[in-house]
Amino acid sequence: MTLTDVIVSAVIVAVAALLTVVPLIYGKLKKLKVIKPVEYMPPDGMSPIDMLIEYYGASAESHEIFNPLMLYWAERGFITIEEDCKRGLILTKVTDLEPPANHDPETFEIERELFDYIFLGKTTTFYTLAAYGSFKDKFIELADKCKEKAKKITAEKSKKFAYLSVASSLFMFAIVALTVGLSVNNNLLIMALFPFFAIVMSKLFFSMADIPKGTGLRMLLYPFFSIAGGVPFLVMLMNLPVEAAIIMACAAVVCVVNVHFVSLKIDVRSNEQLKTYAKICGFKRFLLRAELARLEALVEEDPQYYYNILPYCYILKITQKLKPKFDRIALDGPAWYLGELRDVLMF
Repeated sequence: MTLTDVIVSAVIVAVAALLTVVPLIYGKLKKLKVIKPVEYMPPDGMSPIDMLIEYYGASAESHEIFNPLMLYWAERGFITIEEDCKRGLILTKVTDLEPPANHDPETFEIERELFDYIFLGKTTTFYTLAAYGSFKDKFIELADKCKEKAKKITAEKSKKFAYLSVASSLFMFAIVALTVGLSVNNNLLIMALFPFFAIVMSKLFFSMADIPKGTGLRMLLYPFFSIAGGVPFLVMLMNLPVEAAIIMACAAVVCVVNVHFVSLKIDVRSNEQLKTYAKICGFKRFLLRAELARLEALVEEDPQYYYNILPYCYILKITQKLKPKFDRIALDGPAWYLGELRDVLMF
């Protein structure tokens, strides 16, 4: 390859990388710059599902939502929780689920569907260690609905950037392969079609077919596409001049990373969405920065303050950081729990 060919190929790879990195940084900067008010409580009417969706967007891990929901239902008086060393925790239904004021109808429907499935018909008790079989399948189904809802948070503005990232990355790989092929005249470059189609097909399978993470099919597809595209590509690289092999390897790495990882992290939100996000950030920052005296005053004002915020602390992944603070505050046990709540469930 000539120096000109190397420079042109490197520029094409760099441009494709920038078309993904720039919107990624732009979205993060928008979230960083938004004014975050001090909030003692989560936004009014927000359930743990709402917070998960609004805070994390498309990167939300919805399969960890059950514990926060369980605490949320108990604190609002819909269930009681009892400790059972053989069967885990016993959830007992007190009354039917009711939505809070200013709730999101779509997320509440997911929440109610799970609640009604747990306490189906005349069933009033549920044992957490027995949560296998049909319940597990139903929970995964509803968690996937949460995930789809979370994707909508960033889809409005982020989708076009994600499409641009994927399209430019695939186009970049094709152009670099063509440039290298014309430069080195190596017939083995036809093998570049294998990784190209492996990347395209894996994107179609994982995204458009919406195969959930952790499923057996997804675990089989990873090695299948890696071998189908990677083996011919490695054979091709071994038979190319060093500079051509380096350029092709860089193009392939940038393409795979952009298509399957970085483009999925692009999170550009509207100003209205950022307002809700800012309130959640303000709530999280207050809890992490609040002095012990301020937390004691809130608990004195509302003895259930700790248990009201606990489901949201799980969502925000800050329970371990708050534990040293609340361990120093005298807390009355909640009426809805029978057992040593702080030792068994909280942290």
